[in-house]
Amino acid sequence: MQPLNLTPLQSRLLKYVVSTCLCLTLWASLTPRHGAYATELPLALHHDPLSQLELHALPSGDLVPIEDDNEAMDNTGSDGYVPDFALFDRSLVGRQEPEVNKLANNQKKVMPITPGEVLYFVLEKRKPRIIRTDEDTLEALDARGGDNVSGEEAAGPESDGPDDNEEPNELRKRQAGSRVWISTNTCRQPVPNVNDNGTTAATNPPQLVMYVSTSTQNQKPGPNATDHLATNSTGVVFDHGYTGFEVQANADVYIGIAAPKLDKDWFGSWEFEVAVSTDGLFHSHNNTTPFLYMIDTDSESALFISFEFGASNATEEVEGWREHNPFNMYAFQAGDRTPITGMEHSYCALKEQFNSNSTKDFTISKNVTMRYGGRLPNSQFHVQDLDTATTYNAFVVVEGTQDGLELPGVGKVRGGGKVFQQIVFTTKADDSCQVIFDLDFCDSVAYAVPSSSTFKLNDTGLKELYDNQARSYYQNFSRSLAQIACDTTAEAQYSLARNCTDCENDYKSWLCTVAIPRCEDWTANGTWLQPRNINAPFPNGTLTFDNNVTKEFNETHRDRFAYSKSRNPMIDELIKPGPYKEMKPCQDLCFDIVRSCPAKLNFACPIGPAVDHSYGRRDPSGDTLTCNFPGAVVKLNVKAEAGAFRYNIKNVVMVASLVATMLLWL
Repeated sequence: MQPLNLTPLQSRLLKYVVSTCLCLTLWASLTPRHGAYATELPLALHHDPLSQLELHALPSGDLVPIEDDNEAMDNTGSDGYVPDFALFDRSLVGRQEPEVNKLANNQKKVMPITPGEVLYFVLEKRKPRIIRTDEDTLEALDARGGDNVSGEEAAGPESDGPDDNEEPNELRKRQAGSRVWISTNTCRQPVPNVNDNGTTAATNPPQLVMYVSTSTQNQKPGPNATDHLATNSTGVVFDHGYTGFEVQANADVYIGIAAPKLDKDWFGSWEFEVAVSTDGLFHSHNNTTPFLYMIDTDSESALFISFEFGASNATEEVEGWREHNPFNMYAFQAGDRTPITGMEHSYCALKEQFNSNSTKDFTISKNVTMRYGGRLPNSQFHVQDLDTATTYNAFVVVEGTQDGLELPGVGKVRGGGKVFQQIVFTTKADDSCQVIFDLDFCDSVAYAVPSSSTFKLNDTGLKELYDNQARSYYQNFSRSLAQIACDTTAEAQYSLARNCTDCENDYKSWLCTVAIPRCEDWTANGTWLQPRNINAPFPNGTLTFDNNVTKEFNETHRDRFAYSKSRNPMIDELIKPGPYKEMKPCQDLCFDIVRSCPAKLNFACPIGPAVDHSYGRRDPSGDTLTCNFPGAVVKLNVKAEAGAFRYNIKNVVMVASLVATMLLWL
């Protein structure tokens, strides 16, 4: 055949055509042939708030909105590939064991998991039924609103779907996607190996890891996922036995829980709870507040109250709280390794470990009281049979309900319960102080008072001794007040601002606080504390100042009443405590009775240096308890620096404004 002769122009055109075809062929071979793209929602570590990924851990219960991938559901491939042969029955091929655990809305699932194992879960999207309606009916239904989405938006797989009567706009919300909250608790974990010498090299307990996906191409998210999308997903490590997430999903939500492999320092397995909800976090944890005040401690007990949780002090409401008190308290002896170490944020772990701890020999009783603050319900906890001079970790928890429990200052608590911030407290070193409360007359007294080993096991006798004396003093006061015209007209009373009721209340508060002093351990070092009874021996027979007999010391301390005696003579005569330190009553208690009571009663407060020897001053910030008053509590885990900083900034701004005004005036 005669070769084809091309002109230079034709030759150049042919080269362009061939090159173009090759490029198109190469592009077509490399381009994925998918009708739609599926995107997995990767996970970000809970401590990385700057992550650009689409799913965020919520360790403190704060919810972060997340974008959805808007991927349609795919009903294939969830259990792996199984060949379908027309000539063979399904039973001949064999049935594959289910590998994915189905989750239902607001239903927790408790599972054991061994080292190196991965467990998979799925929350299936509800399948809406077809609703037939004409346009007029549809518009009428849309006009009815329906902004509040039902809490059953993404119910479990056992649901058949919404009712036939469901409004179309609600159905559209379901189809468009809904929020899903995922939360977990570690209930049990491996324990450290103990060496021959009784020690262990184990440090931080190994934590489980959660993986989440909304992609049908990654239905088993986890560290061993082979899908190419899984390379971008990052597992979220449990935070002290807890995780909480929020995800926006319009399809199935896939969850993987992975257990790490253990080294030689650990042995055992885990047990955990996992739950999904369309209403909010099923489990919750508050890491910013302990929701607890400490009243006081002695050598073997401690007294606490929760924050106010009732909206009214009506008798019916208070009795209802007493019958169904949702608050509990758990405590563990502090140390490098405790039964709860590594699971401090988990409700089920706290409950299980406290009840099963074989070394626990102390008890915690609870009650509802209105003794403090605004006279609203508080939950009171009395921890007894503790060890002397020992530190403990304690937690307040709320036991949730399946329907959810709404509490003032707490919020909604669902079935998984709520755990508050851990607190630390230490018992006193000797028996010179003892906690008493629930006195008949001085009902505002609830703190440690001067005591001795004689009354260590006799709370009732000690309370009666103090309470009866205060009542007898008050009866004498009442006889004197009865000589005043209290029932006359307002113009004829002794004061237009105060009356006899104010006088009675203020005198009782002052009397109970002075006659029943607040006791602190001898080793306490607060500058506002007054040493008392320093010449008495300690319970072990030793004296406070055996080697200090100088004349100067005798004149300034040992021979002075303020140091050598108790405020109330009855304490030294009948109770006979060892040396202790007293938290003095607040000055304003004395000032109040002078202002409130008639001048004929001749009440007066000490003046000059004497007032500081008898009374204390309140901390201006209110964060530290520096003097005693009815209903006084110890704030736990207080961070006062921020408040002081704001106060200083405010002063600076005021001064700067004043200076600027003066300059403008000049």
